[in-house]
Amino acid sequence: MKKCLLFIGLSMTACSPTPTDTEPPSSVAPTVSKERRDALKTVFGKAFASALADSPSLRKLIKDEALTKFDNDYDVLYHLIKERPLADGQTVRELLQGYFESAEHLSDVETELPLLTIFVPELPNNSFSADAWDTDTQIPVVGITSYKTNDVTLVDAKGEQHVIPADLVPGFPVVVIKENERVIPVTKNTPDAIAKGRILQASGNLGFAFLADCFDGSRALTASASSLNPTPDPKLRDAWSIYYDTDGWQRDYIYYNISPSQTRGPFSYAYQEHIRSFRMVGDPATAFSKIADQTGAPEVAGISQGTNSGWMGGAFEFKVRVLLNAKNGLGQEYVTYFSALPGELFSLTYERYPGIPGNFGFYKPRLTGLVTKSLSLPLFAWDLDDYASTIKIEVEEVDVTETILQSESRTVKFATNFGIDTTFESKVKMGLKFGSSLEETRTESTQRTYTLGNDLLGSVIVNFADSVLTDATFMPDGNGGYVAAWMSREYSTGWYSLRVEPTRVQ
Repeated sequence: MKKCLLFIGLSMTACSPTPTDTEPPSSVAPTVSKERRDALKTVFGKAFASALADSPSLRKLIKDEALTKFDNDYDVLYHLIKERPLADGQTVRELLQGYFESAEHLSDVETELPLLTIFVPELPNNSFSADAWDTDTQIPVVGITSYKTNDVTLVDAKGEQHVIPADLVPGFPVVVIKENERVIPVTKNTPDAIAKGRILQASGNLGFAFLADCFDGSRALTASASSLNPTPDPKLRDAWSIYYDTDGWQRDYIYYNISPSQTRGPFSYAYQEHIRSFRMVGDPATAFSKIADQTGAPEVAGISQGTNSGWMGGAFEFKVRVLLNAKNGLGQEYVTYFSALPGELFSLTYERYPGIPGNFGFYKPRLTGLVTKSLSLPLFAWDLDDYASTIKIEVEEVDVTETILQSESRTVKFATNFGIDTTFESKVKMGLKFGSSLEETRTESTQRTYTLGNDLLGSVIVNFADSVLTDATFMPDGNGGYVAAWMSREYSTGWYSLRVEPTRVQ
């Protein structure tokens, strides 16, 4: 008996998003098992493959929507395009209904898969992408992702089905059916804490909120060129010079202008802590397998040995959680996100791989190294009069959006050397480090959220006392002067390494 082959792709929606209503939106994500969601994606993928082959208008809509990059990836959220009219006057939903056994089957998909997405991947050696897609002549097969395996089922226009190994990348037109990791479904009753920022309105009461502003394609969030300049901020360089051979804290000078010759100073809001770089560490294949794996249980390590090549997921999404302890006794959790394309974290080459039944051509990716991604990800302004002298940073790669709350206790130190100084007419930090008074040590609780199914990459501890710049090497510039190569402190786990630096914000 023939198996049906599915290719599923994500495309962008062209629906104009509407601003958030005055009444806050409410979470509507249904509780549906992974097995049921896989089955529904397969049903939808088969119908979508046939519709895509028969309708050039649908192909053009998917391409156009993918190119809008509404969530900063080539994703198309089904619920935002289902009522869009096609060239023959039908809506997308009306067209698809003709490829389902019954209207109820499509309704089940719509109800139980609110995050159903069509993704258009960028494939090796310009073999296919949203930009290069000729919708008149190129009919993609449809790939379907699964929670049970990293292998991908491909379905063509005839309904013929093949399962391809996870370590292969297609070299032909294909779109992918998946669930979106960058938005959450909401209604008008969702609490503000969940539905914040811009809301994309679908038909009926359903809307979608972005997990973080960095995923909102309508926002210009690219960092300025100066913020990513490898040359450190002048004040960081001054702090390094001041404390190069003197005992003290560089952040004292950055935030309070405190130096051995000036031991008092008010807090400056001109700087905030930022994550300035991120990289995976260790064996490249093992690191890739850790964050690209979909099922959470790869059989073997390394792309070349059969684990997920990651082509059907687009950019990786990373969640950064900063656990703070405040003097008022309330533990705080600051959460932010960033994304990274595979090529921004790994050096990749692709070797042509012999075709499999169906005459499909593939590539075999090879990892040749690790790449450091520059960032300018703002965290918080570190005032020791408000926050403990240590913070904890956790990173996880995002696969799903179901979160739970957990409490954790930590022993932390607070500085007590603050008081009113008439010279500055404000509260000031008095003395280097913790001053002449002893620091205050407390055991405090912090509430933290974590996401079921995400790849947890571990945590690092950053101290206020840590040197930001650790060394500099001065080399002749060829013009009679010198140029400095600066080294910054890195914080590492077994999976990643990152740099945290105060960065000027005003």
